[in-house]
Amino acid sequence: MEHWLKAVGHARGPLSEAWLDERPELLHRTGFPRRPRMAVGDRLVLYASVWRRVFALAEVTGEPQSRDHPRWPWTVEIETLLLVPVLDAAPPIEAIGVAARSMSQQSHIRIGPEHYVRAVDALASVAR
Repeated sequence: MEHWLKAVGHARGPLSEAWLDERPELLHRTGFPRRPRMAVGDRLVLYASVWRRVFALAEVTGEPQSRDHPRWPWTVEIETLLLVPVLDAAPPIEAIGVAARSMSQQSHIRIGPEHYVRAVDALASVAR
């Protein structure tokens, strides 16, 4: 099992604070600009890039699939395990021991299991 930090949103299209109401599909699927090297069972920490906050944990439940989308032509099916419904209440990325600059121009990066454990603790402390 690998652990990943997955950015959601970008400078010209950030998530809104009420992301759960406006983008419920994020609970089931996430997109990538190129084919990710993720496998079923891998764990994701979802990161709201403009907000610089981690807001959900998910497990990869399907193999990467291509789709017709101009910015995110690859997608992975996920199951959300834990979430913070309002981004303003979500912990900052630094709470998991990762610097925000690590995600500069990246859709996702591999993180260590210790970062994932910190994400579980940080999200559980504010999750509903």
